[in-house]
Amino acid sequence: MDRSVSWTDPKSVALLLSRASGAVQKVRRSARPAPAIADRAAPLAPVAAAPKPPAQKEVPPLEQTSDNPSDRMDALIAWTLDHFPCTGAFVADDNGLTLAAHGISEAHVALVGPMLWAMANVRTIPGIDATAGALLLGVNMMSWVEGRSERGGFCLGTVGEQPLSTRALEQLKVALEVTVGGL
Repeated sequence: MDRSVSWTDPKSVALLLSRASGAVQKVRRSARPAPAIADRAAPLAPVAAAPKPPAQKEVPPLEQTSDNPSDRMDALIAWTLDHFPCTGAFVADDNGLTLAAHGISEAHVALVGPMLWAMANVRTIPGIDATAGALLLGVNMMSWVEGRSERGGFCLGTVGEQPLSTRALEQLKVALEVTVGGL
């Protein structure tokens, strides 16, 4: 009769076990004792409370009271400058033509047309919105949102030291849609 794979010889197993336990005993006798856990732990420094993020001030919604397009754009720019950390703001159409601006160069606004064209191409990728973002311009960040109306696309942008938060961009997008939706 042939031996199966699971066959074991009790004498061989006993011999292997005795060799293994002897080797373990030798290792235990030669090993230095491990230091106690308390001896190995570094002294703990007091943990300071994590700084709280600055409280976000509540931004009131933009209210447009005029039917005049120029007044509506000026109100949007003033509201943006009053409620968001930026040094300049602008509104441009999707061709990059400035509709209103304060504290920003025409060169920055001139980027809007090509940028919106590029974002329209990016939006052809399924699942990508690409209607808001930030762009590093040397030492400044330009944050922008895009809105659409029956008259075409519009862009509201800010320039500052830091990009605007996602929440701020959402608020700007709503304000832009309120502004261009009534034109």
